[in-house]
Amino acid sequence: MSEIQNPQLTLQRDDASARFFAAAASGQLLILVCASCGNPEPADALSCAQCGATALDEATATGNGRLVTWTVVARAPHPAFADLVPYLVGVVELDEGPWMHARLALASDQAESGLALTATFVPSADGECYPVFTKR
Repeated sequence: MSEIQNPQLTLQRDDASARFFAAAASGQLLILVCASCGNPEPADALSCAQCGATALDEATATGNGRLVTWTVVARAPHPAFADLVPYLVGVVELDEGPWMHARLALASDQAESGLALTATFVPSADGECYPVFTKR
């Protein structure tokens, strides 16, 4: 796919997601790193999965990763996605370690476990940017 189709979806930033969206607006993918043991965590983590500590520092991921698993969405979960059906969503293991759920800008015949992906940031209808993963 050469162009990423974008649904006319609005996203609402809240206190918990503000830093993630601010980083995405700058083309950066935010993750967290445990201040105690250094374990990387996804941006929405509340504690370290390794040691249980709650002190998590922000870090910027490269945006690169590998496809773990995926599914084809054949029925739009929201009217804004109707023009995209069918499309893929999947789990991407970032090079830094955390797993992330995201939309994939791939044809279904391109998806395979271990496929190298990179995050591309696209704007929602209200201007918030979010990551969609494409083939590297």
